[in-house]
Amino acid sequence: MTSRFMFVSGVVVVLVVMGLASATRPFLKLDLWLDQRESPVTAQANALSPIIACVNRVDVHWRNAYDKNQHQRPTADAFGKYISEPQDFDNSDAFTVRDIQEDTCLRDINEKLELLAYQPALSQKVRDYAQALKWASVISPPTRLDRSASFFVVPFNQTPRVLAQIQTASNAYISASTALRDELLPLDIAQRPKQLKLLEERVGKEIHWSLLAYMIQARETLERLEDGMKHRTLTPQAVAETTADLQQAWNRSGPFIGPREPGFRNKDDDARELWRHIREPAQHYLDALNTLHKDWQNHAEPQRLSDDYYAVTRGYDALLSHYNRQARANF
Repeated sequence: MTSRFMFVSGVVVVLVVMGLASATRPFLKLDLWLDQRESPVTAQANALSPIIACVNRVDVHWRNAYDKNQHQRPTADAFGKYISEPQDFDNSDAFTVRDIQEDTCLRDINEKLELLAYQPALSQKVRDYAQALKWASVISPPTRLDRSASFFVVPFNQTPRVLAQIQTASNAYISASTALRDELLPLDIAQRPKQLKLLEERVGKEIHWSLLAYMIQARETLERLEDGMKHRTLTPQAVAETTADLQQAWNRSGPFIGPREPGFRNKDDDARELWRHIREPAQHYLDALNTLHKDWQNHAEPQRLSDDYYAVTRGYDALLSHYNRQARANF
């Protein structure tokens, strides 16, 4: 055995041991260095990605649970209980909520930010959020991560003191969640056009570019509605226009999701599967937007429009949930 072979083998063993021992910091530095060689925006996106994953896989569900607890909606249940919508969410690839919270939100998800010396204010918001999440989980322990996003249910026959603790923890969680989102969202939005442009320069407007462009448009559609609602400038015409833009973005999928050519699996097959996987929630999202526009034009009652708007926001969350789970599996 040559000394060179022994040296290479030794390096491999050391790297494996470091990996098994969770000595991840050197690997994070190497990962970020490689990203920076590609482009600064790639390194920044890499640093933000663990936080975005936490928001998408955990925070969305907690906020939905909080919303359902605070604003019970009429259902067909004879007992007056809120009926969950299990078909909406597809982001449930963990056996318990604690598993996914620990893996996704409570394990130094801002470490890349700090190594990159990027966005220290966001790092603090992440720490505050993790603290609030731990507290909420202790006060109102989640038991399962299910497809309906029912993370917690307030137990029956609790004392006023316990109910007050649950409410206080829930409010603190929502406050920390909102602060984190307010810090994270502008950064995420600013990176999207740069990422899309970088992808177009490398591969053109092919299947991966079209998929990313669609998901960007899906988010921008919701952002336009949210901004219009906040500033009271939203109109039926604006809803119609942004819905048409979203439909156009979806139509780009047509050439890419037809029958697969025979032969070995290629690099486009994962993206093709992802397009197909989100087809149903994407249609539900478009249907919700069209319903909002139609009811508004027909001068529906305010409560009906409120329910329509809720359906739009939940439709986007469901689309994102389906997209994220399949994307993690494929990529």
